[in-house]
Amino acid sequence: MIKVKNLNYIYQEGMPDQRQALFDISLDFDDGKIYAIIGHTGSGKSTLIEHFNGLVRPTSGKIYIDNSDITDKKTKFSDIRKSVGLVFQYPEYQLFEETVYLDIAFGPKNLGLSKEEIDTRVRYAARLLDIDERLFQKSPFELSGGQKRRVAIAGVLAMRPSVLILDEPTAGLDPRGREKILKIIKNLHTENPKMIIIFVSHSMEDVAKTADEVIVLNKGRICMSGCVDEVFKHSETLQSIGLDIPEISKLMHELSVLGVPVNPDIYTIDGAYDNIKKILLETNN
Repeated sequence: MIKVKNLNYIYQEGMPDQRQALFDISLDFDDGKIYAIIGHTGSGKSTLIEHFNGLVRPTSGKIYIDNSDITDKKTKFSDIRKSVGLVFQYPEYQLFEETVYLDIAFGPKNLGLSKEEIDTRVRYAARLLDIDERLFQKSPFELSGGQKRRVAIAGVLAMRPSVLILDEPTAGLDPRGREKILKIIKNLHTENPKMIIIFVSHSMEDVAKTADEVIVLNKGRICMSGCVDEVFKHSETLQSIGLDIPEISKLMHELSVLGVPVNPDIYTIDGAYDNIKKILLETNN
């Protein structure tokens, strides 16, 4: 579990150009759930997640991971980063080894593990990320954008973190690559039922398909949070702070306005299909 208590963060504190990025954030992240953090550019999403593995220290407030206070000055960040894996936006730009295998193995190797354990972890991560072992000896720079993204995520996953954080994991990918990454996130959740997965996204479609819980940030403050159903019901609020809603939600809302007896709160294509199919069957009967 991750507990965030009254977290505040100020950039350039004490300087003329200081700016507060986070205001009194308090959140709980439970084991075994997928969380989406959404918000307009500059809302504080990336700043928040960078606190979770010690990349930045809070100006004030506390963060506990499995009851350990990671904001304590005595905390070793090397220990935090073993349990909290952070995948930056466009992580493929951080690939640097000669082969795919060596890139995935980099983290476990730095842990001082045996060759056998490193190999086990590389193959485990590759399987979860759907990376064909025939690619192991290829240069990562010869791969497609989607393949590079998966190799970069596999390198973090090979560390066996209990928390996986992904910053805009589908950014810049084509529809096929996007669907692949979202499917992998769901599979990771299935394979690691106690893992906390947190991803930052601008895409409401990605959030609707993947998340269990949603946290909405606006200007460094929590605007709302809850399960996907609860948050997406507040479509007007989401749009007022610069966020869009899934296209299917707009369609269902418009159909409702036109008098079609659909559920306007539906936000997935599968949900819309089932709802419309039910209406058609009832009409024909």
